[in-house]
Amino acid sequence: MKKLHIICFSLILIGLQACSGDVKDDDQPITAKDTTKIAVPIDRDEAQFAVQAANSRLAEVELGKLAIKKGQDKRIKNLGAMLIKDHIKPDAKLQAIAKAKKINLPSSIDTADQKMIDDLDKNSGSAFDRAYLSSIIKEHEDNVKLFKAASTQLMDADLRRYATRNLLVYKRHLDLMDVIKESVK
Repeated sequence: MKKLHIICFSLILIGLQACSGDVKDDDQPITAKDTTKIAVPIDRDEAQFAVQAANSRLAEVELGKLAIKKGQDKRIKNLGAMLIKDHIKPDAKLQAIAKAKKINLPSSIDTADQKMIDDLDKNSGSAFDRAYLSSIIKEHEDNVKLFKAASTQLMDADLRRYATRNLLVYKRHLDLMDVIKESVK
């Protein structure tokens, strides 16, 4: 019986010590300023979007360089320069988001895009201009679909905002490419 009293007394002491008034962090109410510190894990689809966006940026910068080097029409060369300028700044933003969210982005072009660039590099003159426009238009149409879906479906606010802003860039590029395509024969 005495042992039972000692056990009960010990349990009561342990219970009282657990409730001793020390407030733990998880007992604190969350205020509006604290919500920016809450880390939400990135799911596979969001990480995959970031990787696809990075692949696209790398390819389009290389395509821009190729247009400057091999383009016959001045508009093709200017389009290439614009693509480089317009895709380098967002790439830096994507790198920063990926670093913060611990997403590993590619540092080189994927094999499919490299093959497309190599195939384009075999052309010259007006044949290059036409092939380049065809390839870059398809690339941008694919990216419009990707970024449009991401801008509405991603749960991560930073990646969703990134997709929304860059969707407008892709649409603007497509509009310009359509005008150039009409005049390059």
